Amino acid sequence: MDDIMGDKKKSQDSLPPREPILAALLEGSDADAVLRLSTTAEPDGHWVIAATIQVAEALPNYVLAHALNDAKRRVREVVGETAEIYIEPELVRDTSETQPETDVIVIKASD
Repeated sequence: MDDIMGDKKKSQDSLPPREPILAALLEGSDADAVLRLSTTAEPDGHWVIAATIQVAEALPNYVLAHALNDAKRRVREVVGETAEIYIEPELVRDTSETQPETDVIVIKASD
């Protein structure tokens, strides 16, 4: 009985290394940065991986959905099939896009 409990405790305390998970999240071309990464173990020993990745807000929804699914697949390859994986995007404005100055915007109206 003590051996079973000891093994269970050992599996809860061991978490996957963060570096391969970070590399998997950033491997895709759409993720600019990993803003948050949390790795925990459930009482039954299963890992829970939660991450927030930074992506450009200009991405179409289908590209964003594909990028999130692809990132989840790559993380699953690192941590295994039994881990729960949650990835959320943080949308940021693409700084390479130039926005017109507000005094340049002209709105035509008629009276």
